[in-house]
Amino acid sequence: MHKTEVIIVGAGPSGLALALSLAKFGVKSVILERDNEISEDPRGVFLTHQAVRVLWDLGLGADLKHIGHDIESINFHKSSFKTEPWYIMDSRNDFAQQTVQNGIFQMQPRLEAAMRRKVGESPYCDLQSGCEVTDREQSDGSVVITYKTSNGTVSSLEGAWLVGADGKRGIVRKQLLEKTGIKQVESVYKYEGTWIASNLKIKLPTPVTHPDFPLWKLGYNPEETYDLFWPRCFHFCCPPGKPTASGRFGPHEERLWRHEFAQDDWDDSMDAERLLWEQLTPMITRSSDERCKPFPCGDVTFPRNCIQVNRCRPFRFTHKVANRWFDDRTILVGDAAHVFPPFGGQGIACGMVDSHELAWRLFLLQRLPTADRALSDGMLNTWALERKIGVKAAAIVTKFNGQLCNVGDTFGFWFFRNMAWLSRLIPFVPTIPHPFTVAERKGYNSATDGFFLSNFRGGGRVAQIYVESREHSPMLSDELLRLSPTVLTLLVIGRDTTNVTELVHHAKQALDDVGVPPAIVSPDSLRVFSPTGPVDTEDIDVFFPAARENLGSRFVQESYKPSTYAERFAHTTKYALIRNDFYIFAQASSLDELVSCLWESHRRVLEASFLEKS
Repeated sequence: MHKTEVIIVGAGPSGLALALSLAKFGVKSVILERDNEISEDPRGVFLTHQAVRVLWDLGLGADLKHIGHDIESINFHKSSFKTEPWYIMDSRNDFAQQTVQNGIFQMQPRLEAAMRRKVGESPYCDLQSGCEVTDREQSDGSVVITYKTSNGTVSSLEGAWLVGADGKRGIVRKQLLEKTGIKQVESVYKYEGTWIASNLKIKLPTPVTHPDFPLWKLGYNPEETYDLFWPRCFHFCCPPGKPTASGRFGPHEERLWRHEFAQDDWDDSMDAERLLWEQLTPMITRSSDERCKPFPCGDVTFPRNCIQVNRCRPFRFTHKVANRWFDDRTILVGDAAHVFPPFGGQGIACGMVDSHELAWRLFLLQRLPTADRALSDGMLNTWALERKIGVKAAAIVTKFNGQLCNVGDTFGFWFFRNMAWLSRLIPFVPTIPHPFTVAERKGYNSATDGFFLSNFRGGGRVAQIYVESREHSPMLSDELLRLSPTVLTLLVIGRDTTNVTELVHHAKQALDDVGVPPAIVSPDSLRVFSPTGPVDTEDIDVFFPAARENLGSRFVQESYKPSTYAERFAHTTKYALIRNDFYIFAQASSLDELVSCLWESHRRVLEASFLEKS
């Protein structure tokens, strides 16, 4: 029988993200995928800012231009995307206070291909396709699964953990865990609806292929024609008419278009593609140009033979979350744990964050000699508790967009956006902070039993900037957290040479005195940051915010501010313990507080079993 540390069922984004996150810590995994090939039908088309940040952390940042295009804005219309939007959500500002992209409209097959390539490059990951899991035996110290390969061979695999990343209909939850009482139930966004979802590929008409197309006589070229009928960005259209979500995805040059619309009276006697054309054709028929100047030729419809329908079928959309996220050594992530309607593009992102935040916990449980059932249940409960909060926040975003799409504008939203407009226009009116920025700062603060120290200002999420040092060229600040394989990074925050030298000396002394297990935090995971700029020291490498002029061709948000990193910490903070998944474990203003935080980090692990909650 073959053995590994973690068995992952499902090679979608969640499963692949878990394998790559575990590989950062040197934890071995085997991924079993039922299908032999990647599905070429793009399903999810959006990667939120959180998913993008995780992908950069996993070493896939350079692949993103090949996978999709950066988000610009989300436009809300009445009836059709050819009408002027009544609200534009500009997504190019630095609302998440992270350097990398705020979102990407992506081709999922390319995303999975890039992630699989990365998995194939790692000595810690083993992807096996054409393998269908059929059974599970779980004991106190391991899980044994039985699976059948595409050629009919039956094999067994033993691991310390089994993670179901095989979707909402996958075997791990539906067949292996539902008998234990685990199931998906309604959550904060109570929505059920049938939508017809289609993927379209658009070809450019040209004067050669379509000589009678009337816009050539008006001076249009093929690219301008494409932009007129298939406008940039993504669009939500609310009644009158069917609620619709529509827009470009993937790299712009691929000319892919997602078109989804509500069809709540759906029954199997209906023809989905016929309904698509009935709903879409008026939207791609124009009577005027971009400046609303009428065409002298009257209505013009984009040539139908330039529209290839790659997929068109009904989907039942809902939001549900598992009532329990794990059973002993079997854990659920991604769609196996939660599903969303498409209004916020949260499905893939939540699954990847599930995995990213689970990985360091499994690493810790694998490397600590005292990791018994009580300890593992306690650690996994802190994960499930935090992820429930994360999924709830994602559902609220989905509900907000869903309300605007399915119903339209409300008095409350009208009042909010007008107050936000006034706060920017009138100097003495306080600026209304972006709700996403507020949520990012708060992080998991509401999780009373999360894996952080609330009494030492833990729970918030660190911002992301570019940093550099004497020994390192500009790099993302998240890289400070993965220069050594530990759960926590000890960040020393100093502002001058004398201060830095003293703080580092005290930090090393505290680490030696407390003796925290090296898997949690070690001298190798100590970093030094100066928020005010370079500090000249002989033997200490001090990181500081990189100057914009030193960033070259690196991606930078339009409103990027290097000061956001330090702003996430209290102004008195001299030491910060930061989790590998970008969350602050604790902040200390003195050496005594640091010692207390280090002791608590150890105790937080050892006493995790006492934090056990459903």
